Amino acid sequence: MRVESVIAVPATDTVGPTRLALLTAKTGKLPVVVVVQAPAGPEYHVLAMAELQAAMTNQLSATPLHEALDLSSSTPRPPVSRAQVAAADAGTPVVDNGRLVGVVLDDKVEVPEPTEQDLEKGAPSTRGGAEEQGRKRGLWSRLGRS
Repeated sequence: MRVESVIAVPATDTVGPTRLALLTAKTGKLPVVVVVQAPAGPEYHVLAMAELQAAMTNQLSATPLHEALDLSSSTPRPPVSRAQVAAADAGTPVVDNGRLVGVVLDDKVEVPEPTEQDLEKGAPSTRGGAEEQGRKRGLWSRLGRS
């Protein structure tokens, strides 16, 4: 198990600024955690970015996230500390000293590099496809490298 960084969004934020924050995020693969400030402490709702964007599709920009996502009907995920990460399920929020630091995800599966025999059989090369290797460079790439 590994801890992956997240995009944390308060549930009181509106759809418009949240949509803008997701569009300017470095990657669309990070999980999104919607944080609800409850009297008993923060509640964490973990969503995939695609799932969150789909839920915001037909919403007005001024709609708060907790209404757009109907968080009152979903169950928040209880957080774990860094010491409990090994026993936690994937998708569990990780908190360190009261601060959200990430979400537990499965370890990345490493893909072995192809051997000479694999390449002779037609396995894809790690250096790019044949069309990329033999392609002529465009004007912008020639100007950028000069």
